[in-house]
Amino acid sequence: MGVRRVISAVFLAAWGLYPTLALAQRQLVPTDQDVGVTTMGTWPHLHNGLLVGCDVYCEGAPILSLTDKLGNRQTVNLNIPGSDYVYVRDVAAGADSSLVAVGVALSGDSRTGTFIAWISPDRARQTITRTWPYSPYAVAVAADGTVWTAGAVMTQSGGSYLHPNTIRHYTSSGQLLASTIVSGARQHNGMWDGSGGSWLVVSGDKVGWFTTACQYFEFSFDDVQLGRYDCPPGMAFTQNGGIALSSADDVLLATKQIPLTVVALDRSTGNWLQVLVQQDSGKRPKHIYGFDGLTLVTNAFNNQVRRYSLSN
Repeated sequence: MGVRRVISAVFLAAWGLYPTLALAQRQLVPTDQDVGVTTMGTWPHLHNGLLVGCDVYCEGAPILSLTDKLGNRQTVNLNIPGSDYVYVRDVAAGADSSLVAVGVALSGDSRTGTFIAWISPDRARQTITRTWPYSPYAVAVAADGTVWTAGAVMTQSGGSYLHPNTIRHYTSSGQLLASTIVSGARQHNGMWDGSGGSWLVVSGDKVGWFTTACQYFEFSFDDVQLGRYDCPPGMAFTQNGGIALSSADDVLLATKQIPLTVVALDRSTGNWLQVLVQQDSGKRPKHIYGFDGLTLVTNAFNNQVRRYSLSN
């Protein structure tokens, strides 16, 4: 067993999973489609084949950033009318290259409000939906263009949670389609809400939510909660190196390790099974951005992205 394989085995054994993981046969095989990407101010996520995040900073007067699979990069100024300070919590892209951001805005007279901002593919229109007392933290866009968010419904004063761990589903124009209080969500650091800093991912038929309490939930496009899965034993949310959901509904979870260490969810048992990663000399990816269809996209050194195909 090579040194890198030993490192992965030791780390995964700390989760108490290695005997099960040793039976896994799936592998991530590098492709030859690396593309240079300019470093962004936030850890970018991959949505509908596009890397999105903020340019340098996500606060003040945020500039959103989008990079396509050829490495072409675009920036967009986010404008929230009546605001003097804006903080963007998360950014996503639609299949048509529209952009969606969620966050909080502060006016000059200290009024605070939360929002969903939809930006058209030609960047000519921005539709701002004010959501308070709902406070969204994570966002994703389904193939039909509808917007999914994870957050919490606050009291009007904002001093406490009324309905923590809430998934809300909107049209691109801001019409609320459904609001679902997530069943079985655990506390995170003594707080009921697990949405702050969480991830939303979308496939062709479901939405996945990875919470800061280290749980993974799935929902149908009809807003029905389909499943709830715990992280691998012994793993904390702060140890994750990204989560990804493929168009074939494969769920991969990475750790913050070099070399890249990845496990796949077995929905039938709720276990996470080791995925063997074929490493590249000089690439050394550390975390994953998401799936582009069936291709996993990760970071790599020297502002590169690295792509892998998932084989059985």
